[in-house]
Amino acid sequence: MDGSFPVMQIEPEWVKDPEQMGSKEKFWFSRPDAKEKRDWLFKYPTPGTGQHWAEKIAYHVALEMGLRATPRVELAEFQGELGSATLNFATGGYELYHGNQILAGMDASYDPNKRYKQKLHTVARIFESMKQFPNKDFAEQCRRSLALYLVLDAVVCNVDRHHENWGILRRRVKEQWRGRLAPTYDHASSLGHNLRDSGGKQNRERYLEELGIKKYVERGHGAIFIDPESKKAPSPLNLVRHCSSDPSYAKYFHPALPRVAALERENVEAIIARIPENWISPIARKFAIELILHNVEQLTHLNA
Repeated sequence: MDGSFPVMQIEPEWVKDPEQMGSKEKFWFSRPDAKEKRDWLFKYPTPGTGQHWAEKIAYHVALEMGLRATPRVELAEFQGELGSATLNFATGGYELYHGNQILAGMDASYDPNKRYKQKLHTVARIFESMKQFPNKDFAEQCRRSLALYLVLDAVVCNVDRHHENWGILRRRVKEQWRGRLAPTYDHASSLGHNLRDSGGKQNRERYLEELGIKKYVERGHGAIFIDPESKKAPSPLNLVRHCSSDPSYAKYFHPALPRVAALERENVEAIIARIPENWISPIARKFAIELILHNVEQLTHLNA
């Protein structure tokens, strides 16, 4: 794993929907030089954050864990602005049917438009939603895959697994729908992406030298609730702690937990060292390493 990750240079003529670029959030593009004709999604990071490098690091952490069900992510640049590019995974006639659509279909009281602090977005409802697959063995496999996605979230402290950041891929075959669990995607809100290096009460420097990484991890509330009566959702790590000790979910999570053993310091450092220097600061690089290693240690104890 030598050298920096390559940066994809996106040409203006590759853009598929120039009109939609006004919001400066993301746009689809197609590479005419690619052997495989699949679209890519370019995403601008929120100003002042490391969402672009967080997305790339999380992708390689997933691969290191043996999690192949995640779309390819590349560092990318468009007209001098840095971002990330994600390969389209809804192909072959499949469409992405988001979690909010699934849960609203199960319960008429579920508000599919309430993305944040949606207290009915619980781990119980998400796992129950896999019942829609007629094959029970396949539904169980989907639950095991979903557990692995949530373990990945815990490793990188992805706090944005809201109800549009998971779903199923489905397509119409004659009079029936066929589907499968979508790959895990959108990990930009990970690794302390929105922290400042210094200044203010909470910053990377203070967590590393004073407060401790543990404090940051425990404060990082996710988007999946355990109890709909709670004020806040647990951190991604605490969600996995709960699920790995709950008989309703433990059988799905315990096969996933050993995957973190591949994330030794040498491997983690090698991934993060490949982010180019002008993309990430030295202290953000160090923070990301220590955060992953802290979470790996905590997850390892759960499977002891």
